[in-house]
Amino acid sequence: MKVFVCSDVHGNMRAFQAVLEVYRGERPHELLFLGDCVGYGAHPDACLDILFNLPRARLILGNHEAALLDARERVEMNGFAAGAIGWSERMLERRYDDAIRRRFAMRYGGRRYDAVHASPYHPEDWNYVFSALEAEQAFFAGSFALCFIGHTHIPALYAFGAGEMILDEDVPFRLEPGGRYIVNPGSVGQPRDGDPRAAYCIFDTDSGTITLRRCAYDVAAEAQDIFDAGLPRYLGERLFHGS
Repeated sequence: MKVFVCSDVHGNMRAFQAVLEVYRGERPHELLFLGDCVGYGAHPDACLDILFNLPRARLILGNHEAALLDARERVEMNGFAAGAIGWSERMLERRYDDAIRRRFAMRYGGRRYDAVHASPYHPEDWNYVFSALEAEQAFFAGSFALCFIGHTHIPALYAFGAGEMILDEDVPFRLEPGGRYIVNPGSVGQPRDGDPRAAYCIFDTDSGTITLRRCAYDVAAEAQDIFDAGLPRYLGERLFHGS
């Protein structure tokens, strides 16, 4: 069985469409979305429409969805993030609130994997896992063998007791039987690891492997839509650099 895992689209319609072209070709058993479909980008409506119409999709709530539903969640956000959510709120006119509440879950725990947006350690607090030390704390939050996370926009894989492991693009990483792992597939629409291409990963349950993948999209057109929407230019310019 293959699980297509992606996160942090952030209103980037073209990046999402490019990733989903691959998804349809892969024909996985299910799609796992780790949150933050909205925020920063100019197409929150189109991205939500696409997401809600995907078959066999498991949806995890991100802090940007939470902030769209409740303005109190914006207090801890930086100015760019809070401002973009305010813009999205005005554009969407609450049309998607009910669907977000119904379809998104704070966390998922299943036989093959667990999933949260930020960290399994108090996921509602939106803690980041940027380091092996933060991953170690997250491991002690539960007994999961494999947990997928997003939030940092940086692909990463952490093994319990071994720290951060190398996750090379297009090279399957084999999960050891009895091991415990935290995996971040990176960001579809707002990469921050210096690579502007959309990131995602494939979890193959039969082979026990995780494979990081990237795909290109029309960054210039997506950035122009951000400029035209009147959002801060920085939100479009950063797409060119993956930062």
